[in-house]
Amino acid sequence: MPAKIGPFAAILLLLAGATIALGAGIKIPEGPGSNLVYAKCQTCHDLQYVADAKGLLPAQWQAVLASMQDYGLEISDPEKSNILKYLTTYLGPHPPSAKPEAQAAKVSGKTIFQESCATCHGTDGYGQPSYFPPLAGNPDLFKDRAFPVLVVLNGISGTITVEGQSYNGSMPAFGHLSNAEIAAVVNFVRSAWEHQSRSSQMKPVTPELVAEQRKHSLSPSEVHVRREKMDSTLGISPSSSEQ
Repeated sequence: MPAKIGPFAAILLLLAGATIALGAGIKIPEGPGSNLVYAKCQTCHDLQYVADAKGLLPAQWQAVLASMQDYGLEISDPEKSNILKYLTTYLGPHPPSAKPEAQAAKVSGKTIFQESCATCHGTDGYGQPSYFPPLAGNPDLFKDRAFPVLVVLNGISGTITVEGQSYNGSMPAFGHLSNAEIAAVVNFVRSAWEHQSRSSQMKPVTPELVAEQRKHSLSPSEVHVRREKMDSTLGISPSSSEQ
């Protein structure tokens, strides 16, 4: 029996389809669970419809999330609970007032990876065949110190080859993450999955490096071009099995 979609969920699905071209760079309020919303929702569309739906009641947000699952959203029960808590708190009818920015706590690259990257790249870093490339063993991480930072900041779109396998997915920008968070997650990925020997040969990414790269706003397709130029400089063919 086909799943029934509630009226509020149906409206949001229409909004999502109508605003994909308009919602690039949309930011939602910071709070526990916001990184999960960015990671789970931006995989298929931008966040314009989420921002436009601010003020929904808890039951309405729950119906929206259930509809997204009907459309193929893969989400664990703990992730669903955290996202619903965020949506009903920060985008519900009575959101908390904005507070002065607190002193940044110690940033965990592993936590950021789990919240923002593992949905597509997998907790083991092996990605998803044909769509999302692996990070484990990916030489792109070590070709240039700043290139992974550009990918996180701006996203990347276009077919790429990694270890002889082609991938044609699209990664959204995660520029909402702070400079310290981006530095932490890049450093984590570079040191995970037996990368330690290679990471020791490259200086860690710093928040200052991320801040410098943030000045150079690129589209996802421009990041793809930057990758091709980087490979060309290194003498690597786009179809090389070494990519």
